[in-house]
Amino acid sequence: MTNCLLNLKVVASSQMLGRKKVFIVLDDVDTSEQLENLIEDFDFLGLGSRVIVTTRNKQIFSQVDKIYKVKELSIHHSLKLFCLSVFREKQPKHGYEDLSRSAISYCKGIPLALKVLGASLRSRSKQAWECELRKLQKFPNMEIHNVLKLSYDGLDYSQKEIFLDIACFLRGKQRDHVTSILEAFDFPAASGIEVLLDKALITISGGIQIEMHDLIQEMGWKIVHQEHIKDPGRRSRLWKHEEVHDVLKYNKGTEVVEGVILDLSKLTEDLYLSFDFLAKMTNVRFLKIHSWSKFTIFNVYLPNGLDSLSYKLRYLHWDGFCLESLPSRFCAEQLVELCMHCSKLKKLWDGVQNLVNLKTIDLWGSRDLVEIPDLSKAEKLESVSLCYCESLCQLQVHSKSLGVLNLYGCSSLREFLVTSEELTELNLAFTAICALPSSIWQKRKLRSLYLRGCHNLNKLSDEPRFCGSYKHSITTLASNVKRLPVNIENLSMMTMIWLDDCRKLVSLPELPLFLEKLSACNCTSLDTKITQQQVLQHMLQSRIPYLRKHYLKCYDEEYFFPGDHVIDECRFHTTQNSITIPYLQKPELCGFIYCIILSMGPLLECDVSCSVYQDGIRVGWLERLLEYENLISDHVVILYHDISEFDKISEVHDHFFSNITFIFENNEDRITEFGVFPVYASESGLKLVGSKEIFE
Repeated sequence: MTNCLLNLKVVASSQMLGRKKVFIVLDDVDTSEQLENLIEDFDFLGLGSRVIVTTRNKQIFSQVDKIYKVKELSIHHSLKLFCLSVFREKQPKHGYEDLSRSAISYCKGIPLALKVLGASLRSRSKQAWECELRKLQKFPNMEIHNVLKLSYDGLDYSQKEIFLDIACFLRGKQRDHVTSILEAFDFPAASGIEVLLDKALITISGGIQIEMHDLIQEMGWKIVHQEHIKDPGRRSRLWKHEEVHDVLKYNKGTEVVEGVILDLSKLTEDLYLSFDFLAKMTNVRFLKIHSWSKFTIFNVYLPNGLDSLSYKLRYLHWDGFCLESLPSRFCAEQLVELCMHCSKLKKLWDGVQNLVNLKTIDLWGSRDLVEIPDLSKAEKLESVSLCYCESLCQLQVHSKSLGVLNLYGCSSLREFLVTSEELTELNLAFTAICALPSSIWQKRKLRSLYLRGCHNLNKLSDEPRFCGSYKHSITTLASNVKRLPVNIENLSMMTMIWLDDCRKLVSLPELPLFLEKLSACNCTSLDTKITQQQVLQHMLQSRIPYLRKHYLKCYDEEYFFPGDHVIDECRFHTTQNSITIPYLQKPELCGFIYCIILSMGPLLECDVSCSVYQDGIRVGWLERLLEYENLISDHVVILYHDISEFDKISEVHDHFFSNITFIFENNEDRITEFGVFPVYASESGLKLVGSKEIFE
């Protein structure tokens, strides 16, 4: 049923369709009103009736029981459909095999494109095929373009702008980041993205990335290209490398241009620009000069400096920026995101800017940077990253809203102060700090603190007063620290602690209740037996009881530290790859704690697994991927395997399980010994079989 017919008022009365078994197909429905006009009440239809509706707009299906999203055709089915269209048979004609594969590669599984392209190539010579396929690399097939453009034509102004920004600049980026950028342009990003999803103009890949079909992106490019076919400088968006290079080098930009993206890795020589190359582009809101490659040979240079930047600029990303500061005339009031990796900046600007919209500063690898400006007026500032700013000696950040401060690799940084009460993550790894301000421990929202490689830091604090929740916290400590604060257990919400390479660390305090991962790789001063006993005690008396009480799974328990043997109190241990327990009492069995010894050496991707069998039938399986650069000694890894994660073990006997076999394997053959501790519940709490004397 065509769209024209759908726009007619057709009422499915009881006289027409009442109680009849019918099969109705409504094709290309645009609005819910069209559907209601045709069939006002589905209850009039007879038993067994079927109504199939196709649409470009998912929103009209708000009250439909089942929605099927049409998927792209596979390569096999694409080839079959294409060949039926062009050859009237299911396989390519002899000599056309490679050309046919090139054609279906262009169509990317869209049936319409396969049929249209096939029809256009029917009965044409090989030379004509080759010419047409080369043409498609530069110019889209207009019949396909016009059909795909129908969905675009149904958008309002802001939705069209959002679509074109994604097609030209933002495809493949994370949804949250895209939303933030689009909101910076004063677009209704959240609702606009939902509309594009409903109209199948974009998709969400992996739950986070915004993607779109190649032909739909090509359609968006064509729309921008048609703004001015011959003069790229009079188009709203510039992304094609050759055109961007030409517009910037020869100063051909105009006030029409709103966005520019240049990939430095595509340069074949250094690009020298005039000081006023942006002067005519007064409406630029998006400027990105970057490199997809880590290694770029050529760069953009400004031998006479830079006059200014558009006052409408919201997003500025300029890798390898060659000047020592941004232009003095630059007004950053509208700026939302500033990203300048590996720049030659010594400072951003002079004086105080009214940074009322700024959310992100990222100056990664700006090794000459010696200061950052006053950020006190940046009321929306969320993140500052100064990684590898190696000339930065001191830093003061006063911002009420700052959530993330990353100073990783600021090797000259000795003093810092941050006053934000919203701080959730602070990375001071590989800095030269000698002490932590006591105020750090008062940050109530601080969740993550990284201090790895702080060789001048000998202690955290004498008696830190922990006020933070440290929920889901990761704490990496300096290698010279000998002890953790004794009251670290008060950080009950802390879930992970990394202590790697703290070779002077001699003991662990009582561990926080929610701790599920402990990494003490190469902490060679720890006593193996005491640490094993302490971790087992933490699991038995705190962690596992809490998980069982709240019916939580124990998938992530992992404790890693130096050690070359399983403690003697373990009854079931072996240096072979398997061990069988003849019988286990059934009542109150909670699970098993595994204690595994791994040999020294590199441990880049060590896959450790345990398979559990009863009478030759696998009933349980556990796997962990361990990644550490290098173990300077043998290490212990302790895991927990809850009985609830097992398939039902045979209950031949009422009071015990028989012949339970544990087989431990890993891809690098690094396991030298392992032990199994059956965990039982009792009136006094949990206990280990054969290890009662350790804890009672």
